[in-house]
Amino acid sequence: MKKSVETSVKYLKPILMATALVAVPACSQSSVNVSDKEAIGKIVHEYIMENPELVMDALVAHEENQNWDSINEVKTAIYDEKRDVVMGPDSAKVTIVEFFDYNCSYCKRTTDWVTNVLEKHPNDVRVIFKETPILDSRTRTSINASKAALAAARQGKYFEMHVALMNANRLTDDRIDELAEENGVDVAKMREDMEDPVITEHVENTMTLIRKIRPFNGTPFFLFEDEFVAGASVERLDEMLNKALSN
Repeated sequence: MKKSVETSVKYLKPILMATALVAVPACSQSSVNVSDKEAIGKIVHEYIMENPELVMDALVAHEENQNWDSINEVKTAIYDEKRDVVMGPDSAKVTIVEFFDYNCSYCKRTTDWVTNVLEKHPNDVRVIFKETPILDSRTRTSINASKAALAAARQGKYFEMHVALMNANRLTDDRIDELAEENGVDVAKMREDMEDPVITEHVENTMTLIRKIRPFNGTPFFLFEDEFVAGASVERLDEMLNKALSN
């Protein structure tokens, strides 16, 4: 802990010294010499060492600012991507963005939560679904599952296919076709659309997007207007949703 504080002091000290100097009346700033600055620096250093929570608070605030800066820089791509599937009215009070992978066990845990939210708040909640097959290098099926869902969307069957894929395991080609057929999707048409470069590019663009979102470190990742939830904590999701609805 002490090493961390010492390192942080190195970066915070110039800022705090500048603040201390600004506090000196303008008429007397010319009289602040090198020894005065060294004395101020010593005081600042000792104060921080005695109150390390100040350092931690500053680092947390800095981290949060960087996270939101990265999100705001790609806000249009997050919220206004016309190829994304969206459920809920444009006039909804709350917009939730979900990044997910169909092979992610944690994503599967939050599927019921998303479904229930849409059912309970049909006029107040809007969900943007971001196909994010980050596990494909291991599973070799995540990208195909995402493409199948997007292809099913062209037949008006996205959500049915989405839920079916989330509730299934071992998403082989045959299994994906079975799920599609069970949910009224024209499998031949779905397979044809899965080869459409537009769908491939859509998925690739989302994969590029997540590399620009600093706090993203895996799926599921939920974005509210001014909050994000990384992980499958339903309690945290409920907390963020209730807060957003109350605002």
